[in-house]
Amino acid sequence: MEYIWLTIPVLMFAGMVRGYSGFGFAAIAIVGMNMVLQPQESVAIILAIDLLCSVSLWKTALKQADYPTLKKLVMGAILGIPLGYSLLLLLPSEILKLLICLFILLLSLLLFIEFKPFNTDKLSTKLGFGLASGIGTASASVGGPMIVYYMISSRLSTSAQRATMILFFIISESLSLLTLICGGMVSNSVPKAILILLIPTLIAVRYGQMRFQRHPPQSLKSFALPVIIIVSVLGIIKSSVTLLA
Repeated sequence: MEYIWLTIPVLMFAGMVRGYSGFGFAAIAIVGMNMVLQPQESVAIILAIDLLCSVSLWKTALKQADYPTLKKLVMGAILGIPLGYSLLLLLPSEILKLLICLFILLLSLLLFIEFKPFNTDKLSTKLGFGLASGIGTASASVGGPMIVYYMISSRLSTSAQRATMILFFIISESLSLLTLICGGMVSNSVPKAILILLIPTLIAVRYGQMRFQRHPPQSLKSFALPVIIIVSVLGIIKSSVTLLA
C-alpha cells in the first residue's frame, strides 16, 4: 500500500477517458493498480472508485439510455458475475488477466476490420455480451470492452451508446462489488486506498465530462478502439512478463 500514490497518474488518465466516453476507467486503471497490488485488491478498489465517480454521470445517462438494450445486457451480467467470481478464486491471477486481455484484443481487432459475426438486435447477442462483461468485471475488473464492442456495433446513437454503457456499468459494478464483499475478498486496506485515489480521479472524470459536453465525438469507435487496443496490449505484456519471470 505504500506505493499506492504511484497509481494516481494512471487513475487520473482513466478518469478522463471515463468522463469523456462513458467507459474505460476499469480497463485502464487495472493495468496501473496491478503494478502495486494483488488483483483481488485492485478489483475491489477500482470498482468502488468507478461507482463513486459515476454519480455525476447518472443524470444525463438516465435520460438518454436505451432501456430495452440495458435490461437484456444486465440480465446477462447477472448470470456472468458468479462465474467471474469463481474464476477469480480458481485461476492464477496472471493467467486470468492474460486470457481476458487476449479476448479483448481479439474483439478490438474484429471491430477494427469491421467484422461483425452477430446480429446486435438478437436477444442471445445481448445476453451473451452481458454475460461476458459480467465474467470480466467480477474476475479482473475488465468487463467494459465487451460492452463497448457491442455498443459500437449496434445501431444506437452515440449519446444512447454512452448513456446505456454508463448505467450498465453502474449496475454490474455494484453487483460485482457486493459479491466480493460477501465473499470476504475486500481487505481493510481498500478503504484507505479509496480515500487516497478518489479526489484526483473525480477531478479527472469531471474534466472528461466537460470535454464531452463541449466537443462530443461523432462516433465512439475512433476514440474507443485505440484506447482498448493499447490497454489490452499493455495487459498482455505485463502478464506475459510476470508468467515468464
